[in-house]
Amino acid sequence: MSNKLTDKQKQILALIPRGINAPIKAKEIAAKTGLDVRTIRENISNLIIYQGFKIGAIRTGREQGYFIATTKQEIEIAVRPLQAQINNMNKRITALKK
Repeated sequence: MSNKLTDKQKQILALIPRGINAPIKAKEIAAKTGLDVRTIRENISNLIIYQGFKIGAIRTGREQGYFIATTKQEIEIAVRPLQAQINNMNKRITALKK
């Protein structure tokens, strides 16, 4: 895990709220930083994987977007859709291999 953040990562991280109550959408981060959505998503992924930030995302409902998980419950909420996506992808792989 590297401790040095890039300028883009610092910009993005500064905009992601702590806690699940007011998540921010990638499009909102893009509007505030001038970065494209793909770059934002790549940087968020790197912040999670390589920097150890507990950034979650809400993918359904009215309040969608990214947040910094501050509790175990928020981490569970962030993990659930990722597990569902993995399960769906595994089903697709199995179906393609038949």
